[in-house]
Amino acid sequence: MGKVRPREASKQETRDALIAAATTELAEKGLETASLDAICARAGFTRGAFYVHFRDRDELVVAVVDRLLTKFFDAVIATNDSPEDLERTVKQYVGMVASRAPAVRGTGGWRYHHTLAACARSPALRDRYAALQQEAMARVTKAAHAGQRAGRVRKDVPARTLAEILVMLTMGINVMVDLEIPFDLEGGARALGALLAAKTRKKA
Repeated sequence: MGKVRPREASKQETRDALIAAATTELAEKGLETASLDAICARAGFTRGAFYVHFRDRDELVVAVVDRLLTKFFDAVIATNDSPEDLERTVKQYVGMVASRAPAVRGTGGWRYHHTLAACARSPALRDRYAALQQEAMARVTKAAHAGQRAGRVRKDVPARTLAEILVMLTMGINVMVDLEIPFDLEGGARALGALLAAKTRKKA
C-alpha cells in the first residue's frame, strides 16, 4: 500500500476536524440550534473549506452518525471468525454500558437520542442509519454462525434471527441508559448468555 500524499492527508484531516467539531457542537446545542458557522469556527476552517467536503449540513450530520456508529461497531463486535465471537461481543457491549462510558473516544457528548432526533429530521440519515444497523446484524450473524458451528451457540434459532434480536436489544438498552432508567444489566447479561448457549443433552 502506497503512502498517503501530503495533500490527501491534509484533506482527510480537514474532513475529520469538521466531523469532530460537528459531533461536539450538535451534541451541545442540538440539531436545530447548532449553526454551520459555529461548526466551522470550532473546527478552525471557513465555509469554503466545508463545501469542499460536504454538500450541505445534512450531509455532514450523516457523516457524524456514520463515523460514530462505525467506530462503535468496530469496538464492540468481535469479528475474528472465532467460536467465542458472539460471547465476546455481548461481553464487550455489556462492559461498555456498565462503565457508562463511550465505547470509543471522540464522541463529543453524542448520545443515542441525538441519533434518533437526527434520523427523524433527515430521510437520508435515516436510510444510512438503517443500512449501518443491517451491517451490524450481518457481522453479529457471522459471529453467531461461528458459535453454532463450534457447538457453543444454540442452533434451534437461525443465526440471523439471533443477530436481529441482539441488535434490537442494544437499541432498547441505549434508550434506557439515555433516560437513566435503572435496570439489572449484569443479571440480564447472565440470562442472555444462558439463552444463547447451546443446549446440552441430558444423559438418560
